[in-house]
Amino acid sequence: MTLNPTARNYSVAVAAYEAGRPSYPAEIVAALPLQAARCVVDLGAGTGKFTRLLLENLPTSARLVAVEPVAEMSAKLAKEANVEVINTRADAIDLDSGSVDLVTCAQAFHWFDNEASVAEIARLLRPGGTLALVWNNRDDRALWVDALSVMIEKYAGDTPRQRSGHWRWILKDPRFTFEQEIVQDHPHRMPRQGVYERVVSTSYVANLPDTEKAGIRDKTDAILREAGLGDADEVVFPYVTQLFLLKRT
Repeated sequence: MTLNPTARNYSVAVAAYEAGRPSYPAEIVAALPLQAARCVVDLGAGTGKFTRLLLENLPTSARLVAVEPVAEMSAKLAKEANVEVINTRADAIDLDSGSVDLVTCAQAFHWFDNEASVAEIARLLRPGGTLALVWNNRDDRALWVDALSVMIEKYAGDTPRQRSGHWRWILKDPRFTFEQEIVQDHPHRMPRQGVYERVVSTSYVANLPDTEKAGIRDKTDAILREAGLGDADEVVFPYVTQLFLLKRT
């Protein structure tokens, strides 16, 4: 298998991703079985926003491995956190079978919701081990956030997305038992400029020509002005965080 071509666009969006994306709620991290974990793998770790939270909350004796296929993203992660980093795909991880207690996929699983990757996750996890799927989703109940989503979705094409729901097949996969879903409102305070960074950190926007991005910046500014946020120094960007916990059978 090869890396999805659109995912390669993150190579030019590292700074925007780090600046424009939120971290994750403490309640989501607290729901993970971290204290008993001896080995944790963070798949699709990106620049390490979730990885750093794992590092802060794991026992010091635990091994944490961050897996990220985009070299520019994994390089940023390696600079930001003192953690073991493997630059590879989710279907090709050089760790022993049954050696992992917890696999996390934050903002990532929709990129590799395929049989080869799920078979690799199942191979790595010990029986009774946990798979945690996490997403920060834009909260389109806010009208201005919905307007941003409408603006950027026209560029999506057939890009894998959490919103498609295609990935949900794993919730019924016999190799796993779906245990629970946790939903948490997650308002993210950020500089106003961060809203544009959030937009251009989207995979299918990141690699657009500069002229197209200039138009997107103008439209983003117009949306914020319409929402009464045109002169704001900071903006509260609403998210809803979802956590899906599955146990390896």
